[in-house]
Amino acid sequence: MAETLGNKLDRLQTAIAKLESGAVSSYEIEGRKITYQSIQFLYKREEELIHKIESYGRNYVLGSNTKPIRRNIRVSFC
Repeated sequence: MAETLGNKLDRLQTAIAKLESGAVSSYEIEGRKITYQSIQFLYKREEELIHKIESYGRNYVLGSNTKPIRRNIRVSFC
């Protein structure tokens, strides 16, 4: 089963937290071995995923034929 954007973001943020805390010296994610020195790759990927989640929603699966979620916000002031 394909992975949702939300699951990818959660996994990515776990990797970032482990590298930042020093719990691990390297981490493998999406087929790439990342060290603390190359953590900028993870920050960039996190930003991209957040942008996609804002457009499509957390449960979107990349490559599926669904369209972005249309978000209507209504605000009323009393």
